[in-house]
Amino acid sequence: MRTTSRGATQQSSAPYNRRVVLDFIRQQGAASRKDIADKVSLSPQTVANITNDLEAIGLIVSRRQKVDKSRGQPPIAFELNPQAGNAIGISLEPGRASAALVNLVGEIRSRCEVDMDTSDRRQMLAAMLQLVAQLRRESTEPLWGIGVALPGPLGHTDISFVGPTALEGWNDLSVLDELGEVTGLSVFYRIDSVAGALGETLFGVARNLDNFFYLHLGLGLGGALVIGRAAYPGSNGNATEIGHVPIVPGGTPCYCGNRGCLERYVSMHSLAEALKVSDHDVWSLDLSQRLKDPKDKALHQWCRQAADRLRDAVCMIENMLDPHSIVIGGSAPKVLVEHLVALAQPWHRSVRGGVATAETRLLLSDRQDDSSILGAAVLPIYEMLSPRLETLQQDRRGEADVAELLGHRASIPRRG
Repeated sequence: MRTTSRGATQQSSAPYNRRVVLDFIRQQGAASRKDIADKVSLSPQTVANITNDLEAIGLIVSRRQKVDKSRGQPPIAFELNPQAGNAIGISLEPGRASAALVNLVGEIRSRCEVDMDTSDRRQMLAAMLQLVAQLRRESTEPLWGIGVALPGPLGHTDISFVGPTALEGWNDLSVLDELGEVTGLSVFYRIDSVAGALGETLFGVARNLDNFFYLHLGLGLGGALVIGRAAYPGSNGNATEIGHVPIVPGGTPCYCGNRGCLERYVSMHSLAEALKVSDHDVWSLDLSQRLKDPKDKALHQWCRQAADRLRDAVCMIENMLDPHSIVIGGSAPKVLVEHLVALAQPWHRSVRGGVATAETRLLLSDRQDDSSILGAAVLPIYEMLSPRLETLQQDRRGEADVAELLGHRASIPRRG
């Protein structure tokens, strides 16, 4: 379960402590100064100073709590301010880009989508600029930045930017630097599975979990291991690329060069292949009705095979990593994910069997259809809300703006 971050006492800890207080308020929904001081191990005076600062710049708002009749004024509780600012999230998948405007409490204020040839970098940049311009016009609050979620793996690996579920043909991500230069906004990017995992950490079903494994089911299949509310990156940022783990000996050839990879059985692309439709058209299928039709043999055959492979994947994840929970999110329709999970029962025996409850062993995102773009929009917000130990090394002084109060560097890394 989630543990509360603790404040620090050294002189350079102010940005870290402000993030700790912000994060605690976010977790609780509303918290009094006494609640904060008791749980994050900061003095009442320090908490008072921090909440005064955060309220002065509009990140939190104070409200009188409703309590039973008692002497004196009711205590004040602090909440995140939904009007404190927005972030733009862009989810890139082969053939389409989805975007949303998301506020500080994870509410999607507006969304839009465009189809395109994502192998054309110029067209992709133009489309992202169009999406940003549209959402920017709809935001009356400050913009924290742009988050971009894109399929991995990234970098110069043997399987980067290869195949129909990746942004095939891309050999670098300089187009995202151009996006930041043209818009004047900070751009953060992550692999879609990592972005989705962070979204679940801040605003989803994993908000009360310290460690879990996130399974990202979209056009492809990805994964992210979250430890202490941070995604484990691996040596080059491509850890837990579960979609390209061979799981069926001598199975279906994969575009990565191996055979029997998990993604070839559990992904929207593999569903499109089974139903003989394009990757573009698979998103518009009425799966809710088709799943009710026993005569739809192609769909039900794919579901049975996908459920078998999902059962294998869950066993592998549990035995390898022993996470508290496995969270399934992504852009796949929730009705399909629920059907696959039901078909996969009972789960294989594993180290989680007999320990985890049925309610916590596997969780489905409650933002399933919006999971990808919410995860992308979370990236700039995560920079602000998540306590980071490296902020303890910073001692920023001068004008009390948001960036300084939270310990942001003058130049924010593009990758996040």
